[in-house]
Amino acid sequence: MFKKHKIYCGHNFKNYFEEIIYIVKKTLNFKINKKINYKIKIKKRKKKKIYKIIKKRTINKIPTAYLMKKIIFYNKIFYINKNTIIPRSPIGEIINNKFNIINNFNPQKILDLCTGNGCLSILCSYVYPNSIIDASDISQKALNVARKNILLHKKKNINIIKSNLFQKLKNKKYDLIICNPPYIDKRDKKYLPKEYHYEPNISLYSPQKGIYLIIKIIKNINKYLYKNGYFICEVGHQKTKIIKYFKNIKFKWIYLKNGGKGVFFIKANDLKNNFK
Repeated sequence: MFKKHKIYCGHNFKNYFEEIIYIVKKTLNFKINKKINYKIKIKKRKKKKIYKIIKKRTINKIPTAYLMKKIIFYNKIFYINKNTIIPRSPIGEIINNKFNIINNFNPQKILDLCTGNGCLSILCSYVYPNSIIDASDISQKALNVARKNILLHKKKNINIIKSNLFQKLKNKKYDLIICNPPYIDKRDKKYLPKEYHYEPNISLYSPQKGIYLIIKIIKNINKYLYKNGYFICEVGHQKTKIIKYFKNIKFKWIYLKNGGKGVFFIKANDLKNNFK
């Protein structure tokens, strides 16, 4: 069925087999890391449930994360629903590597701008359990999902802030700001796999051919960083446009072993002469 309906595996699954195994394991309440005994007998009721999910996944192209209400992201399970995009940011790899791109880094205050379901904030909390982390987003529905994940992971050092970018962050400064903003041109929606059409528009699309929000963030980010602070941002396929727009900024582009592209980091000091 997956092959017949040409399913797109773009939400944390490498292939059909991996995605189907995840569906079967979650439906049978197997632990994700537990090996399946392929000779196990499955009750008829469970078989029907599995088939029903597979049918919705293949015929309607609904992403597995929305069908199962959960997703694995860097070995952590997160709750998910249609009010947030499905976690897949390569910034997760940088966090998982304990920010080894920056020497002797121990941020006390962290901002996760455009947090969505809060997964990046939570991953940061595992790496820096003593840091104060603000997770902000314009969408209250997304923040409700983030709050649920914070409770799920029992994190007490993450604060939820409803804010249109920096609107409610006045007078705040951070040692580290991470951001995965919307950066897709809405005119490109018709070219995306149908699976992406189920994700909220507010999380994916940005005006000005996809770069409006990125430009706005970069122009203002230095006001919210300590002088030795760092900004890490995902711009994906908009990398060339951003380099062209900010000709005087020397972005440091990060090599990502697990795939993904267009993630840079920059120190506050390297921005101070560009925006005052």
